[in-house]
Amino acid sequence: MYEANFVFGYGSLMNVENLQKYLGRDLTPVSDFIFCGLRDFNRCWNIAMDNRLDLPDYKYYIDAKTGNRPKGFVTFLNIRPYKTKTITGILFRVSHEELHNLDRRERNYQRIDVTHQINTPIRGKAWVYQGLEQAEQRYQKGLEQNNAMIAQDYFDSVHNAYFLLGKKAFSHYAETTDKPRVPILNLKMCKTISILK
Repeated sequence: MYEANFVFGYGSLMNVENLQKYLGRDLTPVSDFIFCGLRDFNRCWNIAMDNRLDLPDYKYYIDAKTGNRPKGFVTFLNIRPYKTKTITGILFRVSHEELHNLDRRERNYQRIDVTHQINTPIRGKAWVYQGLEQAEQRYQKGLEQNNAMIAQDYFDSVHNAYFLLGKKAFSHYAETTDKPRVPILNLKMCKTISILK
């Protein structure tokens, strides 16, 4: 029997408009996605990519003003276990092909089963993307070398996704997200990612 798959988005995937572009289809509230909570986790800015490397079908960042490519580590949002907290996010249904495409897109993360930590009943499996150990190590290296950074557009996209849900949702986001320890810079992403093959 076919088992439905759902993905819990807690960062950039919170933006439904962007999510529809990633998946290449329209999403209808309730039937395709719902807002809910994921128990026993907290958000943190602690994984990174090495911006000096050219990887196939991936991205790199340049300084939006100078056009120079920073030689450092671009940092992204992650989650970590935290027994007393519940983070809010979007739970959306995906096909097996879409799930496979998302696995390729989220190359700094591993997909883990959180079916029993979603605070709403579902028929199927719920997954979330949690940072890989290697990605955490890259962030730590950048932190130690003082050359880790966050792209302003990415940071804003996460903030805005929660801000648009209202004051209560944004306050909860702030309470369950560690403050960044690295600067937020005006970076431009190059090499558009396509998850649809």
